[in-house]
Amino acid sequence: MNIKYICMEIGKLFYPGFNRSFEELSSIEVKNENLIEITDFTDIEWVRSAIRELINEQNSDIEVTFKEPTEEDIEKVSKIVGADKTPDEAKNEFNTGKRIIGIASGKGGVGKSTITSLLALAFSEQGKKVGILDADIWGFSIPKMLGAKFPPIPFNNRIFPSKINKLNVISMEYFVKQDEAVIWRGPMLHKAIEQFLYEVLWQDIDVLLIDMPPGTGDVSISLSQFLNFYETIILTTPQSNATVVAERAGIMSRKVNSSIIGVIENMSHIELGDSKLYPFGKGGGEVLSENLKVPLIGQLPLIEDVAKLSEKGRLNDFIKDDLFKNVLDLAESINKIGPKKKPISLKVK
Repeated sequence: MNIKYICMEIGKLFYPGFNRSFEELSSIEVKNENLIEITDFTDIEWVRSAIRELINEQNSDIEVTFKEPTEEDIEKVSKIVGADKTPDEAKNEFNTGKRIIGIASGKGGVGKSTITSLLALAFSEQGKKVGILDADIWGFSIPKMLGAKFPPIPFNNRIFPSKINKLNVISMEYFVKQDEAVIWRGPMLHKAIEQFLYEVLWQDIDVLLIDMPPGTGDVSISLSQFLNFYETIILTTPQSNATVVAERAGIMSRKVNSSIIGVIENMSHIELGDSKLYPFGKGGGEVLSENLKVPLIGQLPLIEDVAKLSEKGRLNDFIKDDLFKNVLDLAESINKIGPKKKPISLKVK
């Protein structure tokens, strides 16, 4: 096969991590009949290995060499991917063209990370470009659930998020050792959230889902200060202990720059053939939505395969399950509700 043709086909593929093709980045060149040269924008071995594999899939006889980018190369690519913007420009433009939704609850263990991941998969299936910001700084788990094992890629003082099955993911998991505890006070948490929002290159995304930590503390306040406007989904389980605490998260949303889309009741029941079991009681989501005067978006049953696939880092496989329709219905309900009018900004000291 002609090497120029092979080079042209490779040029259509995305440069690993950059969400842009080799051709768009002007990063591929034929050197001779058996050699292709790639501009190495990352200086990361796993990225180089991924590029070699892409080329080998086209033709295993072709050799690959890498060259260091010039300042002109970096400047050109920075403009293409948006890494040329100043921090202030990134902040001013952050809300433009995307819907930002926090998944919140007053307590842990109700499934915020699972619901965030499932909604991300559902929105992606609908053709949307989706980002996930794992703001649970202490209890991060989304990368493991989704199998997003490749770390973010630094580029020109910015960061490309990890990518898995068309999803863009950023999480504290990529920046600490597995056996380390994150012991941070307010200012450090505030800075981490700021970096996740504005230093990460959230390219062309339609929806940014934020997995909120439990409670109504520093992270929630920081988000309200950084973002001109974002929306919130309140998550609960059916039992009253969960709904009482989740209501506080809803009240918090009302006091900051966020409007509540509605309530999702997770683990609402277990389906056994035509029968349903209610191990955690009934009606908690309805009561919470009535108290907050917002819609009940939907109820998601307790699904064994979701837990099993999350443990294996293969939650994406749940898309093939018939029960995934439950999640698609939730996403469609959220689409229909749409963003509400921005509330008055409140300064939180």
